[in-house]
Amino acid sequence: MENIETIKEYEFLEFYNSRTFDANCFNEDGSLNKNYNSFKSTGVIASIFEDYWEKTYLENKTLIDKYRPNATIEIQKIIDCANKNLGCSLYVCPHCNDIVFIGHTCKSRFCSSCGYKYKNNRVENILQTAYNCNHRQIVFTIPEQLRAYFFFPFENRINMLFKAVRNTIYSILNVSFKKNKKGILKKYTSKVKYTPGFFAFLHTFGRNLKWNPHIHILIAEIKLGSDNTCKPWKFFDYDALSLRFQKILLDLLSKDLGKSFNKLKSFLFKNYSKGFYVYAEHKEFKDFKSGVEYVTRYCGRVPISENRIVNYDGSNVTFSYIDHKDNKYHEITLSASEFILILLRHLLPTQFKIIRYYGFYRKKHSMHHKMIPLIKKHLRSFRKKLLNYELSISMAFHRNPFNCPKCNTKMDFVLYIN
Repeated sequence: MENIETIKEYEFLEFYNSRTFDANCFNEDGSLNKNYNSFKSTGVIASIFEDYWEKTYLENKTLIDKYRPNATIEIQKIIDCANKNLGCSLYVCPHCNDIVFIGHTCKSRFCSSCGYKYKNNRVENILQTAYNCNHRQIVFTIPEQLRAYFFFPFENRINMLFKAVRNTIYSILNVSFKKNKKGILKKYTSKVKYTPGFFAFLHTFGRNLKWNPHIHILIAEIKLGSDNTCKPWKFFDYDALSLRFQKILLDLLSKDLGKSFNKLKSFLFKNYSKGFYVYAEHKEFKDFKSGVEYVTRYCGRVPISENRIVNYDGSNVTFSYIDHKDNKYHEITLSASEFILILLRHLLPTQFKIIRYYGFYRKKHSMHHKMIPLIKKHLRSFRKKLLNYELSISMAFHRNPFNCPKCNTKMDFVLYIN
C-alpha cells in the first residue's frame, strides 16, 4: 500500500496502466473521471444550493457580502462536499480488481452531513468534561423587539448575549434578595464565593426558521465554594433569573448603543415587568447524554433537517414544522432563492464558538481531582475511536465504507488525490 499525500495525473496513469480497469474511468478528453465509482449521494439541501446558489448570490451580493461574508466559501464547500472537487482517496479491491473513489467531505458545520459528525464530536467532548451529577436545562430568550440587534454586528452582540447569561447565573449564585421582618427588600451576599459549572449552547432559529437567537445551558446541580466545599444546588429562583437577565442584558446593550437605545429600553422594562422569559423548570432526560444531544443537535448543522423538506420541485421548496404556540402542523412554500436566504440568516462565522464552557467546567480547579467524572478515564480514548469515519458509518448504516460495493471485500488504500 502506497501512501502519497499528493498525486499528479501521470502518477495515476502509471498505476492505471499496471492493471486492467473499465474505460469509463476516464473522461472523453482523456482526463481522470473522478465520478467513476464515486457513489456520491447529494442531499436535498445540497441540491438546492447547487441549483440556485449562483443566481441567489448574484441577485443579493451586496447584502450577503455585508451580513454573511463567509457565505461564498461555506456554500461552495457544501456544494463540493464528497463530489471530488475537494479531492478524493482512491481504493482498489484486491479481489475483483476494481477501483473506488471516496470523495473528501467539506467539514462545514453548515453541511447537513458533516454537521452531524461535528455534533457527535462536541457531545463526546462535553460528556468527557462533565461530572457525574444531575444537570438542569435553562433556556434564556429575548423578546422579538431585540432580535434584530443580535443579527448584525453578529459576533459582538452574540458575545454580549453569552456574557449576559453568564453574569445572570453568577449573580443568583452569590447574591440573593429577601424581605426582612419589616417587609423591606434587602440584598444578601454569600460570604463563601461559589462557582457554578455549566455549558452554554447558542441556537439562532425557531421551528419556522425565523431569526430567534436564544441560549440553552446545561448547569450542574452542584456548586463549588472558595473554601473547597461542594454543595448541592437544586433551587433556582425563576423570577430572579428572568428579572436579572433582563436588566443585565439591557444594561449591556445600552452601554454599547448609547442614548439611542434608551426609549426601547424603557419600553421593554415597562412591558416586560416580570423580566425576559427564562425557562428553568426541571426537565427529565433519559440521561445526561440525551440532554446534551438535545441541545447540541442544532449547534453544528444547517438549521433544518432533510426530513422536514416536504417537496423540492426544482423551483420551489416546501418545508414543514410544528408550532410551539398551537402545537399544529404547518407547511411553508418558498422559492429556492428565498429558502437559501432564510438559511443564510443562520450561517455563523467559521471559527465562532457556539458552545462554551463556564465556571468549574471551563478549566481545572483545586477540587478537580476529587470530583467523579461522568466518563471514566480508561474509557475515554476508546469512546473517541468510535467516532472515526469507518466505525461511524458502519454503526449508522450497517456497512463498511471501505468494503468493495461489488464483492464486499476490504479495499486497499492506494492514492490520495488533491
